[in-house]
Formats: sequence, structure tokens, C-alpha cells
Amino acid sequence: MRKFKSLILAAAVGIAFSSSVHLPSAAAAQPTSIAIPTNLALGGKVTASGEFAPHQGKDKAFDQDVFSKWLTFSSPAWLQYEFPAAKVVTSYTITSAEDEPYRDPKSWVLKGSNDGSNWTQLDTRQNQNFTSRHQTKTYSFTNQTAYKFVKFDDFNNQNGSGILQLSEIKLFDGSAKTWSTTKPTVTASGEHTPTNIKENLVDGTSVTKWLIKDDTAWLKFDFGEQVTLDGYALTAANDRPERDPKSWVLQGSNDDKTWTGIDTKSDENFNVRHQRKHYLLTNNTKAFQYYRLNNIKNHSGNSIQLGEVDFSRTNDIGHAVNPVIEVKNLDSSGNGSLFTKALPNAEKEILAVARKVHELLYSNPADAPVDVKKILVTIEDVPGVAWTSGDSTQKTIGFSSQYLKSFVASPSKSLREEIIGILYHEIGHVYQYSNFDVEAIADSLRFEAGYHDRYSATKGGTWQTKGTANFLRWIEDTKKRGFIRELNAAPIPYNIIGNANEIQLWKERQFKVITGTDVNTLWSQYQATLTD
Repeated sequence: MRKFKSLILAAAVGIAFSSSVHLPSAAAAQPTSIAIPTNLALGGKVTASGEFAPHQGKDKAFDQDVFSKWLTFSSPAWLQYEFPAAKVVTSYTITSAEDEPYRDPKSWVLKGSNDGSNWTQLDTRQNQNFTSRHQTKTYSFTNQTAYKFVKFDDFNNQNGSGILQLSEIKLFDGSAKTWSTTKPTVTASGEHTPTNIKENLVDGTSVTKWLIKDDTAWLKFDFGEQVTLDGYALTAANDRPERDPKSWVLQGSNDDKTWTGIDTKSDENFNVRHQRKHYLLTNNTKAFQYYRLNNIKNHSGNSIQLGEVDFSRTNDIGHAVNPVIEVKNLDSSGNGSLFTKALPNAEKEILAVARKVHELLYSNPADAPVDVKKILVTIEDVPGVAWTSGDSTQKTIGFSSQYLKSFVASPSKSLREEIIGILYHEIGHVYQYSNFDVEAIADSLRFEAGYHDRYSATKGGTWQTKGTANFLRWIEDTKKRGFIRELNAAPIPYNIIGNANEIQLWKERQFKVITGTDVNTLWSQYQATLTD
């Protein structure tokens, strides 16, 4: 069950204006790629000299979840992995567990075999030291032979006897899957120079914006190559809801002359500033180089503005995150149907949110501490709002149908937007690493996506007690891009766990380490942006 908070950010409006004419692109589309090494240790069989089953069993060493671990009470030990088919292993990683450094591996011999009896030595390590908890170390060696079995033999802990443990092992053959990401070039029917320009639409933040002094406009995005979309998203700007897009047509082209209609929207509303609304393109299979938001119309007045536009491409880095999504209505009272009515294409909607949450927490999917295979969303007739549980095999997000029923009692509120906002928070729990403040980190994502009102807070309190989540979001947007990612990734040193005063000091230090400014100064600056 989660408690949601609210706070505020002030934003400036740019000056000057350029006439509504076709503006040339400033630069070509900017493609980049990320190669994620192929982990071979999937779908195999694990055996070991010992284990603390079932919670710290041998399979936990290969479950792609740093929050679990394999533990055996006897060191030296051995741990063996049998592939479904022989593999050429050339490197591996070992990740330390969450506690007791003396239990970390210190030395071992890696061997390969094709019959499980005759072994060839592949790699030997001595005097290894893991300096932090959940630290991953990589080891490479020369090998050209495929083996059905690999075995970590003579596994010793730091003391040479007693308990041995580790969080995770991954095995690699040098192959990788490459995912692309492209920042498209933007042209527009006009812009409000020098501040509210078209490039702001693809700069990764809605704190900046594009604005045009017209009630009808168009935007064109050139990816430099043909790409297929399965969705897109628009994010509202900081002020003046009447300037928000109300209707538009999404079109695609490969010659910048002939345009094909892909999606049409009308009567759209952004009910919170900086709100990110995603739109699925479930039946789109055509690839285009150019995409155009055409015939954009506002709600009223003589201006249109947007904070951000982003596209979901079928081969982009976000699609490396691909858990199975399942929705189960477990409420026999009938209120569970409120969820499916609000999200009629729930599985794809939830997957779209999951990919965005993952992007907010990690620049590279390989950086995540867990590779979730499945997210089960249940709707249950119980008190509360929502909750998250599970492990790397399956995470479960529960929704209270009682809460859904109480929420729809207010006709001025959108249940769809409330559900999406809750998903940003709860899926944050699915993927986050944070030892800092799990609730604040998760809720900062909801603020970032515009499903809490960042402008509704008033002055007062302390950073720990009043609106921590939006304070973190404010730092992200105004002081240090990537702040939430870095804070999420910061582990509490094991030697201070259980000491409340030391943990508090550690938390305060993280602000200075990441931003260069101490937390009290940041809090004072943040307070100055709030209303009384």
C-alpha cells in the first residue's frame, strides 16, 4: 500500500517569436546503439555441493536477480551449470551478495566438461576481493571449445572455511544483442525563439518546451532511416492548459511528400501539467523515415505548446525490457471491471509504462538488478490502494477494487489516469534498486510522468518528512539530470545497516556526492519555489 505525495516546480516562459513558416533542420538524426551481452546461463540445470534451500538455493545463483543469493554452509564448495546445449564460454561475472563480506568468494577454479566427469581447466582466480555489496566483477579468459557443463570448483570464501555466498553468476560467449536509439531531427511550422524551440521536444525533459503562436500547427520528425512505431507519447508543458494539443493526426512518409495516416486523436485533455500520455499503435506494421503530427489544434487561444514528444520503435532500447504482462480480475463483486473499462488494452498499456519506468531508472537495461520475466496485475476486493510483491520470475502488482470504486465516485476525476499513475509508482517498485527511500524513489517517477501535480505543494516541513518524492524530481529537473538514476543506484554500506543515525548521514551525503550541493541548501532553494 502506498502513500502518495505532492509538491511544486516553477518554470519560465520564453520570449521572442518566429513566424509560422517551415524551419530547416539544425542537424541530422542522431542514432546510437547499445550492445547488451548475451547471458548464456538461461534454461539450464544447476547442481551444487550444498545450498540453503529453498530461499537461498543453488538456482538463485543464475536467476538474474541480485536481490536473491546462493548460500552454502561449507567452503570450499562447488557450483555447476549444465547448458541445454554445449556453449563456448569466454567470460563470466560474479556479483556479491547483500551481507557479510567474509562470505564472498575469494578463490576458485572454472572448469569445462562435455560428460560431467572429465574436466578441462578454463580459468583460475586467487585473492579476489569484493569491496561493496552487490558488486559485479567480470572475468575473461581464452577458450574456443564448447562445453555442456561448466563448474566453479574449489570455491573458497574470504576466510577459507564456513559460509560461502554470492548473488549472481552470468556466463558469456562474447556475443551481444544490439539495440538502437535515435534522436530524430525536428522541423515545425513555427517556434517561439530563442527559448521555446522545436529541439526542446526531444531533449528528454518537459521542463523545456516548444511553443508556437498559432492555433494550428505541425511537427515533423526525421529518423534518418525507416523505423516502425508501436506507440508514441506527448507530454504537456508547464502552464496554460488551453495551449495543450486537443487534436492531431499522426502520419508517416518515406519521401517527405506522400503521407500515410497512422493515428487520429480528438478531444484529448492533459489534466496535470507535465503529464505524459502514451498512445498505442497496436496494428501498425509499416516503416517510415518521417513522421508528422499534422493539423495540431489547441483547446483555445492563439498558441500551442508541448513539453516533449517521444516514439516507441519496435527495435529501440526500450524493447529490451519485455516482461510478459498478465491481468487477472479476482474481484467477484463486480468492481474489478472498472479496471478493464479504464484500460481496455491493459497488457500493452502496462508494458508501455514498464518500459518508460525502466528508462527513468536505468540508461541501459543491463544496469538493472533484476530481469523480470513476468508482471501479474491483479484486481482484488480488499482495502488499500495498490501493492507490489514477488521475485525475478514474477512480480505481482495488486489493485484494490474498493479503491477503484471509491475513486470513480468523483466524476471529475479520470480513473484511467489514476491507474496509470499508480502503475508508474508500483512498477517503480518492480525495477528499482534503491536503498535510499523506496517509496520516494518510486513516487518521484509518478511526479516525473505528470500523474501527480508537482505544482500543488506548499512550503514547510523537512526534506525527509514532507514531499520527498517531488523534491527528488525537482533536483532531477533543475539541478542534475540523471539524479534519480544515480540515487537509485547508490547502495547503503553494509557496515552501517541497522544504525539509523549513520544511515541518515549517508542519505544526506548522497545529495552532495551526486549534485555537488548539500541537501539543506537544495531544500532551501526548492522551498523558495513553493507557495505559502
